[in-house]
Amino acid sequence: MGRPPCCEKIGIKKGPWTPEEDIILVSYIQEHGPGNWRSVSTNTGSLYFNIFSSSAFSGRLLMCVMFCIFWLLKGLLRCSKSCRLRWTNYLRPGIKRGNFTPHEEGMIIHLQALLGNK
Repeated sequence: MGRPPCCEKIGIKKGPWTPEEDIILVSYIQEHGPGNWRSVSTNTGSLYFNIFSSSAFSGRLLMCVMFCIFWLLKGLLRCSKSCRLRWTNYLRPGIKRGNFTPHEEGMIIHLQALLGNK
């Protein structure tokens, strides 16, 4: 038995994420919250449509851009696992980046000396 695969591998984009995809994913999570990652790829097509409909485009150009984006992309063409990992490891607010502070480094050394490699 087991769990079904997270997605069909046909038509799924692989490789580095673009800034536009990051914006789409963050906007989706701000609206719906993190969770139910399988729905992200199917529900972000209309979200992408909404982002561009509220942007600086006007008139006929706006309709052309919205039509192209909505019908050609039809959502975030990423696997649900890829979306979850992108959010968890890179986009989530509160992620600390950079070097350890001297206090954190001292605590790591102290705890390693105290507990060892358990």
